[in-house]
Amino acid sequence: MKFLTFIVMIFSSTFVLSEVFEDPKPLFSKHNPNFVESSKEVNSWPIKRLHVKEFQPLAFWGKDQILTQSGRLLKFKTKENLKLVNIEANRNNIDFVLRYFFELNQILKGSNLVLNRILIEEFDLMTLEDNSGIRFHMNKSKIEIQLENLKTFLKSEYFNNIKDTFSYLDLRYQNKGAIGLRD
Repeated sequence: MKFLTFIVMIFSSTFVLSEVFEDPKPLFSKHNPNFVESSKEVNSWPIKRLHVKEFQPLAFWGKDQILTQSGRLLKFKTKENLKLVNIEANRNNIDFVLRYFFELNQILKGSNLVLNRILIEEFDLMTLEDNSGIRFHMNKSKIEIQLENLKTFLKSEYFNNIKDTFSYLDLRYQNKGAIGLRD
């Protein structure tokens, strides 16, 4: 967890403010004040400390929000310097995303793929996209079976042989999946 510690020391009526960060780029700023989850003031003369706990970002949600690991959507003005997955979905999918996000990310990382985008559409369709444009189509309602099929496929020798020409894998079919190749 990130903690910001502000230390004020009193030396003959002079105030010195120093900041100590565990993470060098905290999200909390005057432009993004809603990232403060809690704060606590600790007084021990001549030092005053203010511990500020930030919400931990999980993914960009839509154009101007961030989904936190605790499931809150927070407004965010700039996406600079943050490398998060982009999610396009309705708010009613937050619990689903929180439940499966880390597993989806780990499955792709295991095959040297980087999860870049998750798109959840109205009719049970979910699409994962990695940073090279490879897409994986699944149904939310059958996600457990389809995740197992995805793991099996990504570990296969066949996938390693076609990785450079691979375009998409559609796991929504009973026969395990359909593959699309690039031209």
